[in-house]
Amino acid sequence: MLDNIEFIIPCGGKSTRNYPHSKGLPHKCLLPFGSMRLIDYVLKEIFDIGGRHITIVCSSQKVIDDFKEALKPCPEIEEKLRAAGRSHIADALKATEIPQDADIKYVIQSKPLGTSHVLGLAHRVSKDRHAVMYFPDDLYINKNPQNTHLKKLVSAFLKNEKQILITGMYRDDVSNNAIIENGRLIEKPKNPTNHIGGISPMVIPKPVLDYMMEKVEPLEDGTFKPSLIGNEWVYTDGINGFLDERGEKNPHELRMFLKDDDDAFMDTGTLPLYEHAMLLALLTMSVFKDEHCAFAKALLDKIE
Repeated sequence: MLDNIEFIIPCGGKSTRNYPHSKGLPHKCLLPFGSMRLIDYVLKEIFDIGGRHITIVCSSQKVIDDFKEALKPCPEIEEKLRAAGRSHIADALKATEIPQDADIKYVIQSKPLGTSHVLGLAHRVSKDRHAVMYFPDDLYINKNPQNTHLKKLVSAFLKNEKQILITGMYRDDVSNNAIIENGRLIEKPKNPTNHIGGISPMVIPKPVLDYMMEKVEPLEDGTFKPSLIGNEWVYTDGINGFLDERGEKNPHELRMFLKDDDDAFMDTGTLPLYEHAMLLALLTMSVFKDEHCAFAKALLDKIE
């Protein structure tokens, strides 16, 4: 079990980029994904590598209550499904079950003050741990379930805990990503010097989290005014601030951990991207995938 790492999942925001599918949901990560939901897929990936300490950051107590209801076990329903001969659906339901030894905490970010603020808030309840921040709309379809991208990322960090590791991916257009340039993160570069864009998950060491946590109250009361993007203190500013203020005394290597070709990345953060990912999940990961494939083939033949 990974006792020294907290997995932080930001679930604030109104998910309007996924409307109308996400309308009325506490967060878009509760959208279906094959026979699971997006959040189930991310949590399962964390649990499978031994992660048990998880902090979900929400926008209100109501959202927290909705998440608790959505994630609670349903043994009675599972039993009824099996008794009715629908064991395949019962198995799918059981696959979303939270392990008994999981430690899931919830934190409220009442104002959208950015991902560095999220990390600082979450660190308050896990002060002795490093963190992995994992956006629930960043998904990896791993060819080798025993050696997922998340496992490779965490394993690389544990070999040297003086690293700030951000998942990197080659992209023709990195204008909506962050890149590393001269040892610092450049958010949404206009004239990029490389094409390795940063995505989640990312590993943030404890000293960086300590720095972000110290800035939570000054940020909230307005006495700390960092370089804001869209009125938010984003993770790039938080990491750069740590390196600029404390980097010499507490040296950490900032680097991209490249996603390899065995791991397919799927961004579900907008409606069309989510629908593409959902199609893939229905055809390759659902308990009904064979039926879905046959139906899709027949439908495409008819359309042609």
